[in-house]
Formats: sequence, structure tokens, C-alpha cells
Amino acid sequence: MELVFNELSLRNPFNSTAIAQSKMEQLVLLIQELFSHHGVKNDLRVADDFLHLELSNDYKILKWLNDESVDRELKRFFKAKISRKPYIDMHTESHLYNSFISSEFIHNGVYCRGLGVAHLLDGIAISISSHLDWNTPILELTFLELDSSGELYEELLQIRHVSLSNHLESHKPYFELRKKLLIDDGDWRNRIEELFPALIFCERALAQLLEFRKGELILKQIKNRLFDLNEYFINWTRGAFNASEIPFKITPESQKTLDQYENDHKFLCPDGEYKIFTWHLRMTPGAGRIFFRPDETNRNCIIGHIGNKLKTVSDPT
Repeated sequence: MELVFNELSLRNPFNSTAIAQSKMEQLVLLIQELFSHHGVKNDLRVADDFLHLELSNDYKILKWLNDESVDRELKRFFKAKISRKPYIDMHTESHLYNSFISSEFIHNGVYCRGLGVAHLLDGIAISISSHLDWNTPILELTFLELDSSGELYEELLQIRHVSLSNHLESHKPYFELRKKLLIDDGDWRNRIEELFPALIFCERALAQLLEFRKGELILKQIKNRLFDLNEYFINWTRGAFNASEIPFKITPESQKTLDQYENDHKFLCPDGEYKIFTWHLRMTPGAGRIFFRPDETNRNCIIGHIGNKLKTVSDPT
């Protein structure tokens, strides 16, 4: 599980060194709790310039680490957790680096690299408790990407976030899920029926899912989307399918596209029939798509396609 520091939480330094020291102690204790009790294993992801961020006037994080008045064990623990690599190592994690070349993440009108990385890694963003904006277990981001057809795609995203210990309770289902996935060292794709009881996968979709190499970035996004879809369909007990209740952007294909490319959107279902799939979501960033079909009779969801986007009138390539 990845933990990523939100640099926006230090845009405005504290009014005094004493407050800065208190807030840093609070942050480090929260990180210790995440490592001790909630399955965080990797180092805290921070930016290249992290040590030079100002906590208060002329009191940077580097100065805090060398401050003899600060508890030695707190400093030792914190230094150990930020010692390896920044948000993105452009040499070994080019897949992450390239994502930021083609897209942007915005929070309240401000570009946010750390929060974007938390989304890409399916991790948790952590902030120093500097403002009421960060007193929330969920943060909203605007994702912007120029797609291959030259159109600007925009989507509102939600990411997990902590700045205070009481935020951890909201993420309990996520922590439990992570533990469940780590029961053995196997690939989560081999446990589809157990993990997604409300989702029915066409053979095509299963084959596509297994084509991705273990550890590929896009698999984190696929897994995240499938869990959210599963959660909706587990709780879908009455009424018509309501796309607005799913916590990410989904859209139906246009009728013009279906008229022209119907065969490209028709897949063989487990009941032996070919059916048209129009509802779809996208992995962000990139061209990844999941096409699905709500089944109002059985109150579940059929997954027909997991891969690149399909042909449309606006983008027939």
C-alpha cells in the first residue's frame, strides 16, 4: 500500500516554529500508526524538494530533522521513511512519469502532483494538518487529459486521504480489503469470483484481464474500478440502474456510434448470447476502458470488455 505526501498542505507555512513542531509530531505519529496497524509497507512518497518545504518562517523540514529539541526517535523514524525515492522515479517508473506528461490533476484550482500520484498508485494521500481543507478522509480532484481525438477529457475523482487519526476509521473497509488481497502471494485476478461476486465476466474480458503483466500500473486502476462497480451492484436491490450512484464517471455510447460500430460493441455473454455493451468507464489516465452491461433481471453486472477504447464516430481508429 502506497502512502503519498500532499505538498499542497504546506503551501502556507505555520505562524510559529512551535506550531510547526507540534504539527510535524502529529504527522509522524499518524504515519507510525499507518505502518504499525494498517498495512503500509513502502516508504512515504515525497517530492524531490520535500526537505526544503517550509514549515514556518525559515524553518524547513530539513531544519526540523536537525533540530536537537525534537524527539530523536521521531526524527529517526521519519527520516527512514523518506529516504528512498520521490513521487516518481522517472528511470524505473516511466509508466508513472509518462502519465504526468499527458495529463493533469487539479485540486481547488491548483495543480497537485502528490494527490495525482496517490490516485495512480491506488494509495492514500497524507497531509500535514495545516488547514480545514485537509480535515477530510476523501479529497476530490479534477483530472484533465487531452485524448487522441484532440478533445479535452475531464473527470471528477475521489481519493483516500488522512491528516488526522480519526480519518482512519473511514478507510477501514479499504484496509481490510488490502489484508484480504495479501492473504497469499497470488494474483488477485485468480480470485475473481470471490472478490467480485456481483460481477459476471465474459470470456473475452477474463482473457483480456490476464493479458496484463502482474504489477502493471493499469491493473491498479482496473481493480479499483471493479471494486467500486461490485459495491454498487451488490447493493442494487430495486429500481432501474442509476449511473449517478457510481462514484466515477460512466457514460453510454452514442446511438450514432452503435449504429456504425455495433459489431465492435457486441460480445459473447456467459449465457451463450451476443449482446451489445454501451455503458463504459475509463481508466485515468490513458485509453483503457471497461464496458459493462447492467442485468436488471439478476441484479448484477456483466463485464464484456477490459482493454483499449472501442471505435466511435468521433474516433474510429
